[in-house]
Amino acid sequence: MKYGCIAIVILLVLGLVGGGWYVYKLRNVTPTWNFEEVTEGEIRQTISATGSLAAVTTVEVGCQVSGIIASISVDFNDVVKEGQLIAQLDPSTHEAQVEQATANLESARSSERNSAAQIQNLRASMLGAKADEQVGLANVRKAEVAVADAERNYMRMKELATRRLISQSDLDSAQTSFDSQKAALEAVKSQMATYRAKQESVEAQIAAAEAQHAGTFSQIRQMEALLNVAKINLSRTKIFSPIDGVIVSRKVDVGQTVAASLQAPTLFTIAKDMRRMQIETAVDEADIGMVKEGQSAQFTVDTFKGRTFRGRVVQVRLAPTITSNVVTYSVIVMVDNDDLVLKPGMTASVDFLVEHRKNAIRLPSRALFFKPPEGYAPASLPDLPEGPNYARVWILSSGSKPLPITVKTGISSNRHTELLEGDLKPGQNLLVSNKAAESGRSGRRGGIRIH
Repeated sequence: MKYGCIAIVILLVLGLVGGGWYVYKLRNVTPTWNFEEVTEGEIRQTISATGSLAAVTTVEVGCQVSGIIASISVDFNDVVKEGQLIAQLDPSTHEAQVEQATANLESARSSERNSAAQIQNLRASMLGAKADEQVGLANVRKAEVAVADAERNYMRMKELATRRLISQSDLDSAQTSFDSQKAALEAVKSQMATYRAKQESVEAQIAAAEAQHAGTFSQIRQMEALLNVAKINLSRTKIFSPIDGVIVSRKVDVGQTVAASLQAPTLFTIAKDMRRMQIETAVDEADIGMVKEGQSAQFTVDTFKGRTFRGRVVQVRLAPTITSNVVTYSVIVMVDNDDLVLKPGMTASVDFLVEHRKNAIRLPSRALFFKPPEGYAPASLPDLPEGPNYARVWILSSGSKPLPITVKTGISSNRHTELLEGDLKPGQNLLVSNKAAESGRSGRRGGIRIH
């Protein structure tokens, strides 16, 4: 037990001695400073985003009728003109529908002609019935005259018979004639009732025929509409390009059945003009306030290493996109693609130019984050001036000591920051790091680790 305590004491003493020696060596290491120059030149402040290239106008060509693909006239990457035939469905079913609709229309027109002829016949019958009525009226008037004459003759004969001037047979003959004329009048009147009943019947038949005739016109219009629909559907078996462009997608083959139900199936995708494309980028909400319409942008794509393309912002969309609580906004960049090297779907790394300075005094951005190690900086430093963008950089004095200089900065790129105020000139060296401190930190990282 005694020897164990002695061993612990010895280890503690050795540890303290070793630690003190390490601190002494660290403080007495002559630092090796790293510098970067103040320069004069261009500064571009940018915002970075990514997006995908796409044609400005892309049209999905569908099929409005169902059928089997009979022929396809174009393939991927083919250039097409507006109105060009690009595919055709088997038209046989729709041709049969046109023939059937044509036959139905002709049948409806025939029914109209027949009903019109029937109306003409009935109107002729009505004219005949009215003529018969006129004859009947004449007969009634004639019979009424005959009855009146027979009645007067009978009354005269009756008076003569009372005087015994005529025989009973003469009186009976006069009465018989009177009764006969009355019967004839009743017969003529009965015939007139028949004529009137016939007219009423013909009038009813004419009304029914006219109603039927009007129905045939409605049926004709219906059959004409069905024929037009059948012809339109037949015309839709031919698929034409709606625009000038390039076939970027073909989704059908010859013999394939397409079914147009609630939504027309897409057969082709046509890009209108590949010489002008657009990039839809997603810009973070923290940066969207610095992106404006008309702003310049440049971008790169993976397939063309080292080549930079240029574009211009044409739209900053208001609708946000929220993904995992990250809010972004869509920004559309218009791009010229005269040499057709850019393809739809390529991923673009875009830099939006926020501000641009030519012939600016440029500080190395690393210098703004440098701070001398303990023991090399003044014990106290003056406060920075009030206001935004004030910072402190360090130069090496004639006595090899870090000397602070207060500066006011402007726009910044990843590498450089604009100098607006400060006693610095191009060519001066600014401290950006300390190799000794870095090696010391490296040594500490290589020491004992406590888990």
